[in-house]
Amino acid sequence: MKSYYDSNFGHWDMNDGDDVDFYHDVQSRSVTKTCQGCGHRVKLLPQYGYCDSCATKIEQGFDLDY
Repeated sequence: MKSYYDSNFGHWDMNDGDDVDFYHDVQSRSVTKTCQGCGHRVKLLPQYGYCDSCATKIEQGFDLDY
């Protein structure tokens, strides 16, 4: 199984060709932006404001005061 990472959805472990194609599609549609949570420059889908790491923290109730 091959492992992939992107700032939209985090880590992906996949073998299925359709999943890999979806990953590459997400990567091709992503743009470089500054995450509104951590301030890092990351590749995100245009409609996203937070990287996966910050989004996970928000979902778990953490306060993102960096």
